[in-house]
Amino acid sequence: MKSALPGVNLGGWLILERWMTPALFEGTDAVDEYTFMQTKDARAKLRAHQRQFITDEDFRWMSKNGIKLVRIPVGYWIFDGDGPFVPCIGRLDWAFAAAKKYNLQILVSFHGAPGSQNGQDHSGRVGKALWYDSAEHRERSVTTVRQLAERYRDEPAFWGIELLNEPRTKLFQRALKRYYNKAYREVCAVVRPGTRIVYHDAFTPRMLSAAVWDDQCYPVLMDIHWYHFSFAFKKIMPLNWYFRYIVPWHGRLIRRLQLSQGIIIGEWNGIVAGEKLDRYPQIEHPAIVKRHIDVQLKAYRYADAWCYWSYKTQERGVWHFRSLVEDGVISLKNS
Repeated sequence: MKSALPGVNLGGWLILERWMTPALFEGTDAVDEYTFMQTKDARAKLRAHQRQFITDEDFRWMSKNGIKLVRIPVGYWIFDGDGPFVPCIGRLDWAFAAAKKYNLQILVSFHGAPGSQNGQDHSGRVGKALWYDSAEHRERSVTTVRQLAERYRDEPAFWGIELLNEPRTKLFQRALKRYYNKAYREVCAVVRPGTRIVYHDAFTPRMLSAAVWDDQCYPVLMDIHWYHFSFAFKKIMPLNWYFRYIVPWHGRLIRRLQLSQGIIIGEWNGIVAGEKLDRYPQIEHPAIVKRHIDVQLKAYRYADAWCYWSYKTQERGVWHFRSLVEDGVISLKNS
């Protein structure tokens, strides 16, 4: 039976997200890394966070507990900064050395594009998605992913590169498809054979499947993110019906889409919306969350890889993969 490469995301590390590490933002009104970097002593706080939030011990733990792939979100400012953003390429270099030491693989994910591709905090700046309106922003994005590919092409831990994370959903996506094709060709020109080149589906997997490549020369994987926050799930759909039909349907969709390219579930999580959980006694909540994780793992085994969001957060719980393993909710050692 097919088994996906198990992985985690290092969210909240090289791109800040306030909800993941609220103590870092304490005493500020910052909502993202852009506004955080304009607060008092921000640079020193950021450097300390980057050194302390993910350490050698974390890579050792991942290796010991069944993780094979580490997806690392980065922003366009990683090399040279872009005020108020500051560069952090040294930490990514360090991550590659740690991954090599512990026999892990890295997927570098281009999460923060100039102008922002989605206006979300995980792009570095909350607000408008200006990336779509500027050819200069898109060209700079191509340059950045090529530079990342050039820097790590010979690293044993370099599993692949993701060209853009969660671009805003649009009707036709002509600009996005042109960007994907150009970035793909640029990356192909520098990476070694077998390197995976990943593109996000913009939450429209059927529309973007097999629809963005002029000339495929290296392995292509489409990235799908499944978080179950829809109104129907929270307010209408019976939980057992969801577990029995909807999540298994994801597995069938993965297999169909793989006829055109590889598939990675780059982000997923065991969270069950509070509106749904509140219908059940508190004592039943842990079992519901565990079942949610188990049925997803069963469906996602058909993918080439999956990466849980996220490896850790400030607080333990369903967003904190390591705590789930330590608490016996997830076990990958024998999978």
